[in-house]
Amino acid sequence: MNAYEQLEAIRDQLEQNGASEDSIDLVDKFIKRAESERNSSTSFSQMMMLRHLLRQREAIDNFAIYNDLQEIIDGLEGRRASDDDVRPAYEDNERHPRSRQYYKALKEKERNTKD
Repeated sequence: MNAYEQLEAIRDQLEQNGASEDSIDLVDKFIKRAESERNSSTSFSQMMMLRHLLRQREAIDNFAIYNDLQEIIDGLEGRRASDDDVRPAYEDNERHPRSRQYYKALKEKERNTKD
């Protein structure tokens, strides 16, 4: 998703979480700035956008904004941790030892190369 879409998603999450008006106003300010990028193909992660918002002077000075944004980040990190626990079905985790014949052939091959 581009920056505009990510900011819209962040705004929706803030509304769902019952965030303060200051938090929503901050995101709205950035949405207005990003309107020119509405059809851009440049992709940004939501985590990157949230970290950018946290570095803004308004977020640093206002605990309500900082806490609202941090709440969204904590939710994202919680989802990511549970996603990492799931292994894909195609991944082979079993140990497959090599057979005796493999090592015999390897030893024979070494003997032939020395001669």
